Amino acid sequence: MKSLIALIFATIALDACHDSRKLAPNPETIFDDHGLHVITSFHNDRTRTIAVLYGNDDALANAGKERDAHTPRVGTPGEVFKLVTWDLKQNPLWFGSNINGNVQSVETVTVSAGESGPAIDYAKDDSSQKKDENAVLSNAERISFIFAQRASVFP
Repeated sequence: MKSLIALIFATIALDACHDSRKLAPNPETIFDDHGLHVITSFHNDRTRTIAVLYGNDDALANAGKERDAHTPRVGTPGEVFKLVTWDLKQNPLWFGSNINGNVQSVETVTVSAGESGPAIDYAKDDSSQKKDENAVLSNAERISFIFAQRASVFP
């Protein structure tokens, strides 16, 4: 009888050592940047979102240049920007912190050479369920917002 109890406790002890909880990122939280570089990131506590601005080599080089704060920047042909916005959710592994949740939207700005200057193309893939009617901006305002972002300085 003692050996049966010892066997049961040994089995329970060995089973307790096995961690069956495997954390894996949700597929909807992953964004494949296709070789783009991180230009900058920011979060909005009011809307509980986080956003990362990605760009190709040309976009990164031009976003890091010094420029006059009062002169709006016009894109250079060849630049590609992607502004990805995620919902914030509670981090299950660290109390009081947040991590990115579902992708809300992906905004893409592509600058190409046009006949009378740079041609700017704007597209938005909006997958969010919630819509904030007060925060609706025109495409021109969104393009200006994306162009106005300065590159973060990494040490």
